[in-house]
Amino acid sequence: MKTRLGIFIAALLILPLTGLYLSGAGWIDLPELPAARTHVIAASLRTGLILAVYVWSCNSALKRLTGNSPLEAQRPYFIGVSLASAVLCYLLCYLNMFAATVPQQNLVSLLVDAPLFALLAPAILITRSLLGSFPGFLKLMNFRFHPPSANAETLARLLLAIAAFSLLGGAAWPGKLNGLMWSAPLLLLIALQLLWHESSIFTGAKSGDFGRLTGIALSGMIVGNLAVLSLQHAFPGLPAQAGFILFALTCLQFSDVIAENWRGKSRTAMFAGKKKFPIPVIVKKS
Repeated sequence: MKTRLGIFIAALLILPLTGLYLSGAGWIDLPELPAARTHVIAASLRTGLILAVYVWSCNSALKRLTGNSPLEAQRPYFIGVSLASAVLCYLLCYLNMFAATVPQQNLVSLLVDAPLFALLAPAILITRSLLGSFPGFLKLMNFRFHPPSANAETLARLLLAIAAFSLLGGAAWPGKLNGLMWSAPLLLLIALQLLWHESSIFTGAKSGDFGRLTGIALSGMIVGNLAVLSLQHAFPGLPAQAGFILFALTCLQFSDVIAENWRGKSRTAMFAGKKKFPIPVIVKKS
């Protein structure tokens, strides 16, 4: 897990910068960060508070509907997801310096945005859990259609090549490859999962189970629209909705990698603390 996360973070940091220098430009050619604005900081703090209340409300609703409280039962996992969410958002802000598709944020705003960034992935995941608790939702999203499956190793190499090209080309030609650049984090995570012989978020789709993907897509749109409406007081357009879905899928794959830290126990942990056999065994030489 740690190796994959290290490769993922290093690739997002190094490849765009490499593409920028390959294009003949340099760090000095990136757009300057704007000055801090009080209303932007206030909007970020307000949105973070709204998301915190939203997460608590969803958790309370789940507890009433199912008797299960994810934030209490899986507290260490959600803490890890919150940290991963903040890291992912800061990496996306870093990529935006090369893509320049949305207005740049100043350093003060980025620091203030830390609670907001940390709440996005947990809000999306707990919304998906709430949607999945409704009777018939997951069953409705189970189809007989089975997409064709490809060789895992071949697919991993293809996705890895596309992700690397997207990060390099998105920085070298920011006006032409923006779409590929924003999809690169998800493609890179899936490629690393396949290379390590782990399942991806699309594994269930091979058997016709689209409930998880549909739930996370709807959750991304709900949380994304809530956050943008609080920040900008304007309803996002269709391109933004696609961005919300892509971000939610990336959060889900990132959280699945984080969840591996709690999957099973090592042999050392299994046998640690076990008492020795109380009856001595004597072996005589023949």
